[in-house]
Amino acid sequence: MLVGKAVRPVLATALSVAVLAGAVACGPDGGGKDDKGAQDAGAKAGSGQVVQAAGTAPKAQEGGAVKFEFEQGCKKVKAALEGFLKKGLDSIGCWDSAKLPEPEVKAASEIASLAGRQCRAQPGRWFYTRTDACGRVSLTYTVIDIKTKRTTGRAVFTATQEIQLDPKEHNGKTSIKEGLWHTENTLRLDAASGSAKGLRASWKTACSGGACAADNAWSGSVPIGKGRVLDGATSHVWKGGVPVQSFRAKNTVTILGAGQVLISPAWFAPPMKIRCDRTFGDSRYPSGKNVGCVFPQAVPTMKLPLRNAGQANVAWSMRNLKGHWGWQGRGKPLTRLADEDKSDANRNKICHDGTFKADPQVPDDSCDEYPFAKTRQSGGQRKLAGKDCAEIRPHKETSGSRKGQWTIYYVNNVTPTSECTIGHVPNRQNGSVGGSLSGFYQKQRVIDGEKFWISVG
Repeated sequence: MLVGKAVRPVLATALSVAVLAGAVACGPDGGGKDDKGAQDAGAKAGSGQVVQAAGTAPKAQEGGAVKFEFEQGCKKVKAALEGFLKKGLDSIGCWDSAKLPEPEVKAASEIASLAGRQCRAQPGRWFYTRTDACGRVSLTYTVIDIKTKRTTGRAVFTATQEIQLDPKEHNGKTSIKEGLWHTENTLRLDAASGSAKGLRASWKTACSGGACAADNAWSGSVPIGKGRVLDGATSHVWKGGVPVQSFRAKNTVTILGAGQVLISPAWFAPPMKIRCDRTFGDSRYPSGKNVGCVFPQAVPTMKLPLRNAGQANVAWSMRNLKGHWGWQGRGKPLTRLADEDKSDANRNKICHDGTFKADPQVPDDSCDEYPFAKTRQSGGQRKLAGKDCAEIRPHKETSGSRKGQWTIYYVNNVTPTSECTIGHVPNRQNGSVGGSLSGFYQKQRVIDGEKFWISVG
């Protein structure tokens, strides 16, 4: 795979004996019989495999239970009523956890994010992807008469928060309204009884470590009655002056009732850290100015279509190499290698050890290696050379029952224990996969040493 630079192969004046051999019958499925041109020089036993989709589509990950925290929950408050009475208080409010809210049924088209759909279907848990998260939970506000020590009222609320991070580049002049990340928050009063009346609610979101300025979901304390839903958003810009910073968001919910004193607000914090960085750069925003944020615990997936030879090379390699590199649930993740000198050395070890020789059947043939040179799983990183790799030729059938399908023809050294691939791929299509990888690294803020998956098809 070519990333950032086109490495032109040196055209060979002669092919190896194996490549010069005549057409060889394809695999047991008769894969090569439909296309005479595909099975000429270079086809070996086992050739003609139809390339199938590879990898796993990304989905929201579970981040754990949504937990409200209370500095003084109702249990502690009830144990300290005498002290509150001495302070001259008559009626106080406190927080308790409540049973999980019912699943919320909404059409998928109404909820844009994967995490948002999941958390509404399974309340009480956090769900997140690389750039969004959602949690939904209930809590109870209890009113206590200090003199009688009796509960005089209760109110049950459902709180929902969606967090949307912006991984795209910004030039450092982003306004608060635009934000590098923002939240959508709802607070609904499901039930109220007794003295839990005249309630007003506020919601504030802040960052740990002063990484961003706090913002209120709505202005001040707003009245909330039974069945009413308060909706509001917060926007945040990362303040970090360092290349990379991780922090958490914290949400504080405050309820005030008529004639009541809330002993302490309730707060909850997503267990997933937010990571912002300024390590990427391009012609518009050089390194240090290109800023974005992600949830680093969510391992991102690079999605590729199955439209060209380079993409077919990746899909076949994921399915057939010993390590199934990049296939979530079947193999191990790939890991970004940011060092350009090391990635160039990886490419040279695989593509320039004398194994690869341009195939005249492939227009503008180039050496397309997998795992990618810009990963720590590259054959070059694992002390392999081109001679150790499976050598294949992806081909799009032009006739017969497989017309339009990508098939793989074996050139040399294809074994069940192969750990790397050399694909004979047109230079431009090779470069398209490299461009996709570079774009994926930047869009998903994949920093050096970070893991990722691939899905093709």
